[in-house]
Amino acid sequence: MISLTPLVAHLKPKPAGFDGVWFRAVGGAAEYAAISPEALPLPACWVVRAADQVRHAGERTEDTTFVFDVVIAVENLRLADPRTMDDELLKYRSAVKDRLLGWEISPGVMPIKWGGGKVLEYTNGDIYWSDRYTFSALITNYLPDPPAYTGIANTGEH
Repeated sequence: MISLTPLVAHLKPKPAGFDGVWFRAVGGAAEYAAISPEALPLPACWVVRAADQVRHAGERTEDTTFVFDVVIAVENLRLADPRTMDDELLKYRSAVKDRLLGWEISPGVMPIKWGGGKVLEYTNGDIYWSDRYTFSALITNYLPDPPAYTGIANTGEH
């Protein structure tokens, strides 16, 4: 298994050259599950694990593809022209994609790839969008099986 915590940390700083307010909140799945939409400071994003796809690659070795979503929430109430909402969302999506595409979460891990996106919810005041990303790693840090049970070992203590 690989932690997604470095992804959250990687998305927190505002990218150089980004025009506008960067995410006021960047979190993981626990923060996403606990959101209160009426009191949420937007724009915001969350990194949420979606799936792990595993292919056996030998004894205690697995070729694993990790799939995660970056959920982006932006508000559409304060825009002078509501038709520009798509451009505003696209600006954040592009900035996240630029930051993640090709990045290696840790040494020995394949670079991140983008897999497309979809709308999660359009509300009267907010838009929630999810973009899917993947990366692969050969996991070899599994411990060997313990030896077979041979009986109780008497340590001499009572």
